[in-house]
Amino acid sequence: MLLNSCNSEKERKLDFDVSGIKLGDFSITRYECDLFSLQPDHIKEGLQAIQQKYWIFLAADLEDTTNLNQIEDFITDPELINAFHETEKKFPDLNSLSSELESAFKYYTHYFPGNLIPQVFTYVSGYQYEYPVQIFDSAIIIGLDVYLGKGFKTYSEIGIPQYKIERMQPDYISIDCMKELALQLLPPSQKTTTFLDEIINLGKVMYFLDATLPKKEDYLKIGYSQEQIKWCSENERNLWAFIIDNQVLFSSDGQIIRKFTNDGPFTAAFSKDAPARLGVWFGWQIVRSYMNYHPEITLAELFRNTDNKLIFSQSKYKPIQ
Repeated sequence: MLLNSCNSEKERKLDFDVSGIKLGDFSITRYECDLFSLQPDHIKEGLQAIQQKYWIFLAADLEDTTNLNQIEDFITDPELINAFHETEKKFPDLNSLSSELESAFKYYTHYFPGNLIPQVFTYVSGYQYEYPVQIFDSAIIIGLDVYLGKGFKTYSEIGIPQYKIERMQPDYISIDCMKELALQLLPPSQKTTTFLDEIINLGKVMYFLDATLPKKEDYLKIGYSQEQIKWCSENERNLWAFIIDNQVLFSSDGQIIRKFTNDGPFTAAFSKDAPARLGVWFGWQIVRSYMNYHPEITLAELFRNTDNKLIFSQSKYKPIQ
């Protein structure tokens, strides 16, 4: 873990035993396997047989021929059939992912004991890389075809940016799932008005990953290379000075905020060596510092706290000299 103004002895222990927490029969349900095994000539009967099991995908009226035709077109599309076969090849089973998510949900239950554990489904999305994981109602749906690995040639052939492709790997599935879950926990009434508000909110999401995926490496959690996260640490002081000197911290200019928080190949305000989303990285360090200085604050309380200025001031965040 990267440390800033906090001494190592103040760092919270987040990796603890959760084996005693019971989730019931946790499993991941693979919609793509049942969907692509349907016979197009009997599409209606096949869908009706699995409709209850895959309620999140099959809420449409199956008596409507338009809906049936759309699904038939989907499962007979050669490119989507190939995506399904590639997904089967890459993920013959989901044992590793299931184990990782089960552990993450146990930590989640520890911190939010009253919250429902969502059902988890996988599917073939048609390479919808902008929405690899989505949450609807009480379900998480994972597009497995956007995690086939950075060497999967189709990604570049259909024009997906390389910086996106770098993260289209199995290691990121659990991270993306828990990140989406964390975003659901931010109070809906919380309106971002400044750069500080935005990066603290995003820092809370990153800290949620610390808490629920404590064994995941930092560079994976933020989606950087190991070299990029090292660069952030080595240049932290100068980067923070730039933010302060240029009056970015309390800016409400949406363009400035997006420049430091949007995804991309780099942060143009600094250099091509600077990874994108540096605001996320700084928010993460601030929230870590705040939580280390305030061991009495629970994760649930952190998410309920909408006073981001107070969090910043009480974090005592100051890059290492």
